[in-house]
Amino acid sequence: MRIHRTVPALVLSLFVALVSVYIATLNASFDPLVISIIIGMFVGNISEVRELTGAGVETAIKLLLPAGIALYGTQLVFSELRPGILVGILCAAGGLFGLTLLLSRVFNLNQKLSILLATGVAVCGASAIAVISPLIGARKEDTSISVISVMMLGLTGMIFFPMLYDILSLSREEFNFLAGSTLPMLGQVRVAAGSVCPECVGEALKIKLVRVSLLVFWATIAVFLSGKEERRVSVPWFVVVFIVLALVSNFTRLLAPLMEYLKNGSTFLLSAALAAIGTSVDFDAIVEEGVAPLGVILFSWSMIILMMYLVRNLF
Repeated sequence: MRIHRTVPALVLSLFVALVSVYIATLNASFDPLVISIIIGMFVGNISEVRELTGAGVETAIKLLLPAGIALYGTQLVFSELRPGILVGILCAAGGLFGLTLLLSRVFNLNQKLSILLATGVAVCGASAIAVISPLIGARKEDTSISVISVMMLGLTGMIFFPMLYDILSLSREEFNFLAGSTLPMLGQVRVAAGSVCPECVGEALKIKLVRVSLLVFWATIAVFLSGKEERRVSVPWFVVVFIVLALVSNFTRLLAPLMEYLKNGSTFLLSAALAAIGTSVDFDAIVEEGVAPLGVILFSWSMIILMMYLVRNLF
């Protein structure tokens, strides 16, 4: 590793992450990971910047992304919910995942982009995409497209869900389940639920955190579907640390004094890694995919919400 070639990309990525984390504090719906990859893409498409950072981007990603993923284990929370709600969450997540994969095939999206879209919309948005992308060997373009598509989907839901609460005459419990089980990012759940009532936020977030806690399960499925199982099985060090930290955080108090620092550290490192990925993505590659990725997850998301409404009225 040539340090003098890596430093510019590393410094730029860390700076973009700092800016993104600050911007995210301005509004609960802002996700620093999404902001980082968008800023990174804009900055990276300035030719002078790409010439300066290009040689060190790969090394920066290899340093930042595994560390961020490892620490993300502290953000998995195994919440206690009624068995019926747990089954509902699994059905909603499984439906979003499976339907997105099916529609991706219909629209001829490549396999790894399809997996990232499916996992992002089914679990926890940009965080899930950042964790799973290196595990399946996805292209940087696929990572960028899936993060942006899932973000746009979530913003759509964040705006329209409070309207559905009134239009469909949902109870608070039904709305909390809808928001917590289908919106991809925590900030979006918080804003949508808060728009209905302050008391809704806690319950909707609890449901959302159950989805986040299933990330290890969906990551295993994602790796299997990507074809990685055909090669020699090896578990990266950061996945081992990720799982260990998740278990220690949930079943002991050892990390309690450090929990906030570890969570913030994970968010910062993942933001920096996505900024590095963004700087190496060409806008032309994004344009080539068109609106198909967004269309796929928007359609599958709408179908799952429609099925929820039908089940509610039939039973």
